[in-house]
Amino acid sequence: MIAAHAALPMPEWLALHLLVLGAATNAVFVWSQHFAQALLHSRPGSERPARIRIATLNAGIIAVLTGVSGSVPPLAIAGALVVVGAVIAHTASLAAMIRASRLAGPLGIVARYYVAAGIALTAGGLLGGLLASGWIRSAGLRTAIVLAHAQLNLLGWLGLAIIGTQFMLWPMVLRTRMSDSAPRVARPVLILTSGGIGVAAVALAGVHWLPAARWVAAAGLASYLAGAAFSLRPAIAVARSRPPRTAAPWAIGAGNVWLIVALAADTVALAAGPAAADWVLGRLLVPVLGIGVIGQILTGALTFLLPVVLGGGPAGNRRMTRTLERAWRPRLALGNAGVLGLAVTGGSGWAGAAAWVATLAGFAAFPVLAIAVIAGGRAGGTEPAGPPSGPKNAPGGPPGTAQGSAR
Repeated sequence: MIAAHAALPMPEWLALHLLVLGAATNAVFVWSQHFAQALLHSRPGSERPARIRIATLNAGIIAVLTGVSGSVPPLAIAGALVVVGAVIAHTASLAAMIRASRLAGPLGIVARYYVAAGIALTAGGLLGGLLASGWIRSAGLRTAIVLAHAQLNLLGWLGLAIIGTQFMLWPMVLRTRMSDSAPRVARPVLILTSGGIGVAAVALAGVHWLPAARWVAAAGLASYLAGAAFSLRPAIAVARSRPPRTAAPWAIGAGNVWLIVALAADTVALAAGPAAADWVLGRLLVPVLGIGVIGQILTGALTFLLPVVLGGGPAGNRRMTRTLERAWRPRLALGNAGVLGLAVTGGSGWAGAAAWVATLAGFAAFPVLAIAVIAGGRAGGTEPAGPPSGPKNAPGGPPGTAQGSAR
């Protein structure tokens, strides 16, 4: 996400963008490339273009954060354009991979989620650059563009990437085969979510001139909500036969609950009008979408993926997983209780302060544990094992898990 959210004070804006634009966007860049290659059965090429795109992305991110924080609009605009350029290049590489694929697996459609997500971030990033420019003087128009910008970047870019990835990641973290219905469900979900967010963003961009467009925006987001809820059908089917018992699936599952809650609140608020939607977005943006959804799902995914990628064989995998899962139950409970408290109190007063303490107590330990695992892997001379290959089974085939080190 690029540029400032006018309704948030700078510390919250900076914290949110460090998570969303910094950590989460970098993670999507890296893992979408790897997962698309695995699911499309594409031959890996040179890593140099991907490294250049990542370097360009982060140069743009630094420029955006510096420009907005330091009130230097030209730097923020330039950074936004650099980020958008990196996103376009990344999306084009995924599209080329799809066109060249002749042996895509049953979940090859997930790569199309990443392309749709990249298109959303391109549009949202351009709107963010417009916001950072300071050229918009009308408060009503600014609110409308802020709403469209946030929907495209949070629900379009990160939301579509998360929803698509979960079709393959959920059975992997449960160490089981994917549901027979997953490939069939993934197609209509992509239409409902990508189409819905597109309709919502266009309607929001025009709601300043046509107030009735809020109903179109709400309908678009209702479509996205329906798609997000429907996408959970294969996950629920898998969880019934193999209930989650470890940190990764519980964190991913909790993040999905918050996603549905946030989408429902957002849909109702959009129907009420831009002012209500802006208030709800300000209330939900950092605690629910930023921490409860994006941060928590990213934490769950990395709890599973880091040991797989760092390698070290079965023993090393178990050791790293134990480190990342240390005290995961109280951390999960505290973190989610804190998110609920922040959503209810808005972070104000003694109750809000207590909610922040619970949130930090629950979620702030993971980056420390992840750094310890990465440093331990390097100190032990562990060679990266490469990304997981994704579910290898077509419906009815053998269990799809990550590569051998994930067992």
